[in-house]
Amino acid sequence: MECESKAMEEENIVSVVRSIGRSLSRAAGSLGIEDVFSISSGCSHHSMEDEEALRWAALEKLSTYDRLRTTIFKHYVHVDQQEIPTDKMLLDVRELDPNAQQQFIDQILKVTVDDNGKFLKKFRDRVDKVGISLPTIEVRFQNLTIEADCHIGDRALPSLPNAARNIVESLLDFIGIHLYKKTKLAILKDVSGIIKPSRMTLLLGPPSSGKTTLLMAMSGKHDSSLKVEGEITYNGHKLCEFIPQRTSSYISQNDVHVGEMTVKETLDFSARCQGVGSRLDLLAEIARREKQARIFPDADVDLFMKATAIEGDAINLITYYTLRILGLDVCGDTIVGNAMRRGISGGQKKRVTTG
Repeated sequence: MECESKAMEEENIVSVVRSIGRSLSRAAGSLGIEDVFSISSGCSHHSMEDEEALRWAALEKLSTYDRLRTTIFKHYVHVDQQEIPTDKMLLDVRELDPNAQQQFIDQILKVTVDDNGKFLKKFRDRVDKVGISLPTIEVRFQNLTIEADCHIGDRALPSLPNAARNIVESLLDFIGIHLYKKTKLAILKDVSGIIKPSRMTLLLGPPSSGKTTLLMAMSGKHDSSLKVEGEITYNGHKLCEFIPQRTSSYISQNDVHVGEMTVKETLDFSARCQGVGSRLDLLAEIARREKQARIFPDADVDLFMKATAIEGDAINLITYYTLRILGLDVCGDTIVGNAMRRGISGGQKKRVTTG
């Protein structure tokens, strides 16, 4: 009796998944695609590969606009502690709801550390197969000297008399009368170096050695009162030739967040502010070259690239991906918190800042 009930339960699961697949396939029919490739439970692995190839062939017949927004979506069912694909359907990535996005991330990142490396390798292999080189950035700083004018001794103390004197001296300085003298303090002196692309660079130094000043200068966020001499370039372009804040970011030691927002909302807000950039253009070029070379990409990589390259109002797939790789999926619906409201821990808050 137990075996029969278990078999009936598995049949019910498969039937439910198939019904979902048929409904999604009918939705894909609005794009002009006929869903004639249903998979039965007794099909062999070879027939499943043939069917997937037919679906990729049907996908290539779509217009460029629809092809960049349609992908193959796989459904899995658990049978005897194994996940078996039951359907592969053509689906518009804009129709993925949050539950489907979460299930997709759970599927590709079962063991986060190992599976993320494998997934990124698949992503890189897809780009390399069509001969596209991803853009890289090399940062150079040469003869960099940063100085600050500051008070020393008792004059530098944050007292009320000093604050009043600072206000008066600022007003006099505005009309051209200079009554005060400040000491020049060299924070960095004649520093040169190169930050190579595709590498992790570790910056070490004792306290007050200028590490933060160097990082902020390279990211274009240094204080305007500092006197900066030397040259900082990104791929040979000076900071005055572009907006460095769109290319690099500086993560402060202090975690500044909206305490009332959840972790998921914070990361999603950050993703929307950054936008998709040139990902859609890159995806279009990859799809064009794959079509010419008759290359069928990995379905999971294709879905991820298309879902993260399309702007939308719903929470993006990149949000769930970031939550998983940073280990924040367990507290995604918890508020960040602040000094007045209890939220996530300090380590989790630092990971939110990094994300």
